[in-house]
Amino acid sequence: MDFEIFKDVGLNLVKEYGYLGIFLIGLSEPIFQPIPTEIFIISGVLLGLDWKLVLIVSTLGCNLGAIITYCLATKYGEKLALRLFDEEKLKKGEKFLKKWGVMGVIVVSFTPIPFEIICWVCGMFNMPFEKYMVAVFLSRMIKHGLAVLPFVLPIKNYLPF
Repeated sequence: MDFEIFKDVGLNLVKEYGYLGIFLIGLSEPIFQPIPTEIFIISGVLLGLDWKLVLIVSTLGCNLGAIITYCLATKYGEKLALRLFDEEKLKKGEKFLKKWGVMGVIVVSFTPIPFEIICWVCGMFNMPFEKYMVAVFLSRMIKHGLAVLPFVLPIKNYLPF
């Protein structure tokens, strides 16, 4: 898979559409998009977008994308997921989710396991929706918050960018 195309499209979305572009990238991440939203969050802030609005729209986009993914995975389950991801990744995601439960959704934000895989697995294996959404919200707020943190702290004047 050519990740460059996702990166280029994402960077152009941020450059051309600002907050809407970041929202759309956030929306696509839990569904299919393989590049972490944080790359585009940082790009948006570097382009002059307000970090608070970037944090809000990226988190809202990711949460809406997580709802869509959960619904698709619940309704179409494994059949659709296997068209998007290979079976080995899904089995790894299922094993991870069974071991960690709700905390797994939060933990996955800080591992190499793609976030979209865990979202699909949560829907496929019917994790309680309310718990899933709390975990998604917290994981995205923490991860996206860490992405904008260098631009918020007083050290921002000493950063090379």
